[in-house]
Amino acid sequence: MDIPSKLNISDYEFRLVIGRTKIDYDLDKEEQNRKKHSYSLESAVHLLERIILPLNTPPPHITSDPFIENDEIRHMHMSVDDDGKVVFMVTTMRQDEIVRVISFRRAHKNERTQFYKLTGYQEMQDQGLQK
Repeated sequence: MDIPSKLNISDYEFRLVIGRTKIDYDLDKEEQNRKKHSYSLESAVHLLERIILPLNTPPPHITSDPFIENDEIRHMHMSVDDDGKVVFMVTTMRQDEIVRVISFRRAHKNERTQFYKLTGYQEMQDQGLQK
């Protein structure tokens, strides 16, 4: 399975080694993210696993072109959580095939509109608002 293509990113920007790749997050940032965005970074780990693992039918998702922030290559992703809400996360690749979740939150209205235009997926509460 071609995971970089599935995520719509270049091979050189993504490394996945089955049995070795891990998805993690900063435990200290977990509490901050919960307070600020009401989402757990652990939930982002589970969502990424659903998107990446070939055993699952992934939810709709999109990935941005890479950008540099804090001297590292990052990607923005939008997908759908278990409650059907469109969510937004930022990740980076670390050494030893570690995908690091940096932030995870519910997508803003304009981001949900963009997600709908690109994937056709629309949250229940946003239906009827699109033209």
